[in-house]
Amino acid sequence: MKVLVTGATGGLGELVVNNLLSRGITVIASSRNEDKAKKSAFYTKVIYKPYVIGENINTDLFSYFEKPDALIHLAWEKLNEYKNEEHLTSILENHKKFVSNLFANGLKDFTGVGTCYEYGIREGILEEAMPASPVLPYPEAKNRFREFCEQERLKYGFSFKWIRIFYVFGEVRERKNLYTLILNAVRNNDKLFNMSGGEQVRDFLTPEEIAANIVKIALQTKVDGIINCCSGIPVKLKDFVTDFLARNNYKLDLNFGFYPYVDYEPMVTWGSVKKLKSITTN
Repeated sequence: MKVLVTGATGGLGELVVNNLLSRGITVIASSRNEDKAKKSAFYTKVIYKPYVIGENINTDLFSYFEKPDALIHLAWEKLNEYKNEEHLTSILENHKKFVSNLFANGLKDFTGVGTCYEYGIREGILEEAMPASPVLPYPEAKNRFREFCEQERLKYGFSFKWIRIFYVFGEVRERKNLYTLILNAVRNNDKLFNMSGGEQVRDFLTPEEIAANIVKIALQTKVDGIINCCSGIPVKLKDFVTDFLARNNYKLDLNFGFYPYVDYEPMVTWGSVKKLKSITTN
């Protein structure tokens, strides 16, 4: 089996590639910068095909990527800029043209990656059947991309899986998150770490867990459509961080209430894992 992974040199991309390789799967890895890819441990173990999303769109990309059996589409630009309107214009249109080319030329198995922000500011447990209601350009673009792929599926007939990733707690290369900020504070011997009030309830997974789930979802065809990638375990943020510090014996006082709560996230939210468990427990 050959699996094409776009965005292969990203934080999750490299984890997904390595997980696939550990399963003995032939990986066609793609990213925009081959020099960066050459620094990855997986470079000599994959078939590497450089590509910039949106370029050479009249080429038969399915043949260019050596006719993969499946695609895990992780590539997306400006991931740290949720409010950037480019997500809804050039970025979205380039990705639509990219996957449409692959579908038209023979791709039969597609796994795309979205975000729990597609659900919008909705409290409580989030189930896949709920309508999307994004409030930022990034998740709005992701949701429109999903809708486009679903329409393409009606035209070309391929296996379609859309993974909505929830909150990450762990090292994701080249991306800042709560985990990396805390570790930086510990390494700098800071005495105090500024946070929001910490009353938010969230659903966390490590990057390694997320990558493993992505691969398990992508390699099966019985469960399709939108699939939450989450733990299904709601936990208050202040308790989660306090426990993390205690388990690792990190000496860092938490200054709750320093930052205001953001206006684009619900206070209490976590994901349903019913669909995910039907895949990962088999």
